Amino acid sequence: MNRTFNPTSPLSDADAASVSDLSARRRATTSVADANAAFRADLIGDYLAVRRTGVWSDELRVLAEARRYDVANPDDTVPLFDELHAIELFGTQPGVAA
Repeated sequence: MNRTFNPTSPLSDADAASVSDLSARRRATTSVADANAAFRADLIGDYLAVRRTGVWSDELRVLAEARRYDVANPDDTVPLFDELHAIELFGTQPGVAA
C-alpha cells in the first residue's frame, strides 16, 4: 500500500487546482509540514487499528513504514517510530508518554 499518495490531499490535487479557485487556494495554503503532520496522524491511527486486530504482520508493516518515514524526515523532533513504540510501552492514555 502506498501511504504517500492521498487522492483527497490538497497537495495531490493539481488537476482540480488548475480549474477550481477553491482547490487552488486550498493547495496554495497547504504546506509540507501540514502534509507530514497529517501523514503521521494517519499512520498513528493505522497503528492503533492494527494493534486492535492483533495481526502481527500488519503491525510490523506499519512499524516499517514509520521507520521509512523517519529516514526520509530526519529533522522531525520525535521520530514516528518512537511515538509508535511509546504507544506499545505506555498505551494511549493522555499525558502518559509526553
